[in-house]
Amino acid sequence: MEQAAIQQKLRVCPSCGKLIPTDTTQCIYCGLRFEEEIAAQREVAETRRFVGALFMRGSPFTFLFFGINAGLFVLMWLAGGMGAMQADESVLLGFGAKQNELIRDQHEYWRLVTCIFLHIGFLHIFFNNYALWIIGQEIERLYGSARFVVLYLATGIAASIASYLFSPTHPSAGASGALFGLFGVLGVFAFRYRKEIPDSISRAIKRRVLPLIVINLMLGFSTSIVDNSAHVGGLVAGAVLCLVVPYKRPHEESTPVVWRTLQGISLSIIALSFVMAFRSYDGPPLRLSNLAARDSNRTPRTPAGKYVTEMATADDAMTSARRTFYALVAMQNVEMSASPALAAVRQGLRSIEQTPRMDEPAEAFRRQLFDLLARQEEIIELHDASPSKNWKKELADQRELASRHSQFEEEFVPWLEEYAKKHGVPITGAPDNQ
Repeated sequence: MEQAAIQQKLRVCPSCGKLIPTDTTQCIYCGLRFEEEIAAQREVAETRRFVGALFMRGSPFTFLFFGINAGLFVLMWLAGGMGAMQADESVLLGFGAKQNELIRDQHEYWRLVTCIFLHIGFLHIFFNNYALWIIGQEIERLYGSARFVVLYLATGIAASIASYLFSPTHPSAGASGALFGLFGVLGVFAFRYRKEIPDSISRAIKRRVLPLIVINLMLGFSTSIVDNSAHVGGLVAGAVLCLVVPYKRPHEESTPVVWRTLQGISLSIIALSFVMAFRSYDGPPLRLSNLAARDSNRTPRTPAGKYVTEMATADDAMTSARRTFYALVAMQNVEMSASPALAAVRQGLRSIEQTPRMDEPAEAFRRQLFDLLARQEEIIELHDASPSKNWKKELADQRELASRHSQFEEEFVPWLEEYAKKHGVPITGAPDNQ
């Protein structure tokens, strides 16, 4: 029995015919190297050459995008309202988060680009920048810097468009749409080039990337604050682009002109988008004191929440202005100043300007209230400018305006209450993370 066990552990050398242990890769008598050892050593050598060639390449644009993310986050922090997993919505929108109404109605298409580099809270930027550090360097070394820039921007824009189409109700920001795009590139890369790259590399990518994609998609579908439509959009775009964009093979020394040109165009689009964002910035002013702020009660507002707040403020201002001015003209008091009424109406106009554009009924009420406030301002300014007061005409104008405002409120106040209830205002949740 022991002899049978010994024989099972031995095999015959095909060269000298002697028995040798089965776990050896070379005959101990004649020195013959077996095929499996040769194949294994060949694969190790190929893997080392492949990896060595890639690691000779730098990844400067991964660091550039990492730095842009971090720099913009600091600027947003200076504007205030930054938390662990939330950011003040006025800051997000000011810096260029995706907001369907602003893209559709104000034609701010640059938001499809700028939102890729913005983040909602400290944890959001930490995890996204960590993922960019890992996957970004890998893709940039595989594809070269020029193609990496094109892939990152293209998948990021695809993710933004998917969010625009399938998550239209909330602002959205984050790099993870583009990062899912890079995961899509890498996942398809392992299959497309499986006969060209070392088997160990292909197997390692499949084992590492595919489970990550599945796990992150499942997490995205299980929580409402994650913009999973952006993730899926970026992933699909990355998979498709991998089929048409060739990677930069280890022996390639130079990058074709077409990719360098597309890289330049991509960087120009990013730069121009942020120029447009900063020219349009209407968020809170940047203050150093915000870096040390610890306002745990401050929560970001959704567009619906901001709409309700600003419209209610504007309507209260209109009521205050018309009552104050009505008292002045009714008493025909030449010594009474119209300044309080004018200050109130201008406060209302500022609130109207800060009111986000929502759906058509909401926008119709916003325009009506703006017209009422503008008319009230006009009446007060004419009063101040006139040396001789026509009290009768001013009283008639003010009564007519008061009647219009009362009719407006009969429809607006119950509608606003229902609108706030429908949208859960006040809302304590954050905008969607990408």
